[in-house]
Amino acid sequence: MVEKKFFYRINAFLMVLIFLGILIFINLISEKNYKRIDLTKNKIYSISPQTKKIIKNLNCPVEIIAFYKEKIDEKTKELFEQYRANSKFITYKFYDLDREVLLAKRYGITSYDTILIKSGENYEKIYTPEEKDITGAILKLTKKEKKKIYFTKGHGEKGLDEKLSNFKKYLEEENYIVGETFILREGIPDDCNILVICGPEVDFVDKEIDEIKKFVDNGKRILLFIDTGNFPNIKNFLELYGIEIDNDMIVDLAGKKFLGDPLTPLIIDFPYHEITRDFSNSACIFSSVRSVNLKGNLSSEIKGDILAKTSSASWAEKNINEIEKGRVKYDEKDEKGPVSVAVLVKKEIKEGESSKKSCIAVFGDSDFVTDKMIGFLHNKDFVMNTVNYLAEEDILISIREKKEENQFLILSERAGRFLFYFPVVIVPVLIIILGSYITIRRRILY
Repeated sequence: MVEKKFFYRINAFLMVLIFLGILIFINLISEKNYKRIDLTKNKIYSISPQTKKIIKNLNCPVEIIAFYKEKIDEKTKELFEQYRANSKFITYKFYDLDREVLLAKRYGITSYDTILIKSGENYEKIYTPEEKDITGAILKLTKKEKKKIYFTKGHGEKGLDEKLSNFKKYLEEENYIVGETFILREGIPDDCNILVICGPEVDFVDKEIDEIKKFVDNGKRILLFIDTGNFPNIKNFLELYGIEIDNDMIVDLAGKKFLGDPLTPLIIDFPYHEITRDFSNSACIFSSVRSVNLKGNLSSEIKGDILAKTSSASWAEKNINEIEKGRVKYDEKDEKGPVSVAVLVKKEIKEGESSKKSCIAVFGDSDFVTDKMIGFLHNKDFVMNTVNYLAEEDILISIREKKEENQFLILSERAGRFLFYFPVVIVPVLIIILGSYITIRRRILY
């Protein structure tokens, strides 16, 4: 009996040792191979796919140094650890600003919670431990060339500092230089990589069209956001490159169902393209959008792709006057959906034995990139991926950092009515009826 008890005790002791050994072994592996699972829908507790692409393609060491006051912020440490886990070139350190006075003085650090991003002899300072700021600083240090984007003005286009301030900010965060040009007076600058035309209210004159054509035929890139309206010169220019725009407006009954407005289509159909390849289960919101199509027979040197289409419950209304009068009805003159609302064409230009490619992207709406709408759903990703594709910055084409507060609940009209009537009408009425029944029954019984 004593021997059995002794055997059981030895066995239990060994099992505990083995269990502890397994725990230590797993802990050592986890220390060397950091991995976490983010179960939130938008992966808000993980670094974005775009950041992962950027840091995985680093070819030089990057050091993240944070200067703190008393206590290291665990959330910031977790963020740094995600950067380190996704790139062998990234390391991070925390320093007490009061103790590392000489180091702080060397880099001009004067305030607590300053983060220094360092690569070689170059460095950037940021003051908020946010992914977009850290990744932006890494881009500035490692991206060799800053490409320039010019927005046209003088035709009623949406202003950079008025309606497009967020768009401008996002471009600068991804290391582009942004400016404006009045083509008729200044021409198109020689250092322009991408020319953006955003929501003109009047047509371009012949001289401007000639300048733009010369720009494109020189292998450059254009991004055009064109709203409903009559622009004969722009229309003729686009037709040279296999793009057709009609003076129409999209009516989408699915948009009315989900957003309450048939002129605000919810775009969920993205044919496969490098720009939209990560757009599974994604959506964009346009407003008062026109159709943009590719010609049926493109010339051999032109290749075109449709980037976005409306739902099958939509059509392109040719009679704009009927929409203005509030009468919306499909007829045989209209174009039945799905309707293309964004296209991209590439043209090969041969120069002797060599060749170069120009590229034009056209969207049938300019409102979706304004400050009011660019933050909706994947509007920002769509336009920024298009810019990066035109700039040949493939590494930046991805889904960007998502914030929890940017999630939207889209209800159908029926669901919206139920959500209103159930708590406001049905529940109070049921409580009144039940209370009245109990009161009357008590009076009868007692």
